[in-house]
Amino acid sequence: DGTEAFKTKAEPFAIADPTLGKIDPDFDPDKVPLLTLLFEIEKPSTGFSQCATLSSSFSTMRGGANDSGGNNKQLHPDERVIEALQHSLFCASLFESMRAEIIPLTASNAPSATSTQQKGQKSVVWLSSEMEESFLPPPSVMAGEDTSKSGEARLLCVVHCHEGEVKVQLDDEYSLTVKLIEAGTAAAAASAESSGIDDHSNKQQQNDVSDGPGASGSQTPSQLRTLCRALLLHSQSLYHEHRMKMRQEQLSSEKKEHMPLMGFARVKKQVMTPSPHILQSCVGLGCKFIFEKKVRVVLKALSLWLAQDMKCEDKIVVEWLPLALFDSHSRFAFIYRNLCMDIGIYGDVLRVTQICDTGEFKTVAFGSDLELEYFLKLEIR
Repeated sequence: DGTEAFKTKAEPFAIADPTLGKIDPDFDPDKVPLLTLLFEIEKPSTGFSQCATLSSSFSTMRGGANDSGGNNKQLHPDERVIEALQHSLFCASLFESMRAEIIPLTASNAPSATSTQQKGQKSVVWLSSEMEESFLPPPSVMAGEDTSKSGEARLLCVVHCHEGEVKVQLDDEYSLTVKLIEAGTAAAAASAESSGIDDHSNKQQQNDVSDGPGASGSQTPSQLRTLCRALLLHSQSLYHEHRMKMRQEQLSSEKKEHMPLMGFARVKKQVMTPSPHILQSCVGLGCKFIFEKKVRVVLKALSLWLAQDMKCEDKIVVEWLPLALFDSHSRFAFIYRNLCMDIGIYGDVLRVTQICDTGEFKTVAFGSDLELEYFLKLEIR
């Protein structure tokens, strides 16, 4: 029939590639580029900014090992590179998850691009110019957000969104920039953690004195640095919880696929991965921290106003609800004589619920600490 039989001869992989499973002798682990995540809070009107980076566990361990005898110096170079690369991949995945909240359309999810894009457009508003920040209302007002919503449902005001950088409006005073930057080599990252901490702290102390509260706005430089670190930790924990939840759902779906079919054949549905809303949660948490600090300043000034200007002996009683640090809202009770109010802070929105003499409840929402101050003075008078 014109066909001939040929035999296929299989060669071992060791013969086909002698270097398989062996380490390149010219490989230098200290020259492997690493990536890390940077959070920066800036006051655009003055150009003042503070930032914080997400350091790897290896850098922290090595910095601490130099002070405790250096037991981690015997760590194998391959293990050091693997741990550093894991940190780089984690930072890259975390950044792409936050960037996908602004630009969700990719080539990999083309079938669900239309629905995802519609959802993304509902949660994002683009600013035409960053220089308009001095005249901008709170981001929730610009985006047309419903004040009854908070937490993951809040909207984003985007200044720009690039491949390795995302900048959004934090509130009417500050902006938040998330960057995926190159941290240098593994050796440089370890030495920066161990030897550069003292120099960095000294420079920051000098900046606190030289820049002053005017350049940094309503928050001090140390408070902005602490807020950057808190938002970094919050984003890291949210992404870890999201990945663990997705892993559990994946395992449960695999178990269902291996179950014996009963009756009609089971049709496999395409499961869409929900967004963890990390960037939205970080913006909401940052707004809450800043707004709460402004409200505390207003309450302190109001007490001085009653004692000095109004010559009133009665004092204001404020009781804050003991919530977790990373909770999306704050709440406290304001009591003065027969005046009793329940005040809650949800991102950049403040809602006041007051009990009237008739027993009815009256609710009003504010977007700034100045509005709250005028409202409380009118109610007290």
